[in-house]
Amino acid sequence: MEGTMRLVEALEMMETAQEPFTLRFVTVDRKRKTGGQVREWTGCRLSGRQRREGRASEGAKDASTASGMPAHYANGTRNVVVGNGTQRRKVHIWLLLALNGKKIVLG
Repeated sequence: MEGTMRLVEALEMMETAQEPFTLRFVTVDRKRKTGGQVREWTGCRLSGRQRREGRASEGAKDASTASGMPAHYANGTRNVVVGNGTQRRKVHIWLLLALNGKKIVLG
């Protein structure tokens, strides 16, 4: 189906992107029982530290996990820098709707 991509393809595209991308996703806050709004961020890129470490630290159980390093791949999250800012924002991969205008499907 044209105009769609699998979640795995979208994640690979995000990790290897040379230029900023646009993300569309659904918000959720399970503590406050709020969410459901569709948000779209433009000019996104993966956080630099996450890109360097990559999947090598995916299942590693060492001193870095004890020091508070997030397990993004285990928890299904990614840190994204939006626009020209430096603030990192967390996105859950299961809530992604579209990447660069292409609909994301599971499977």
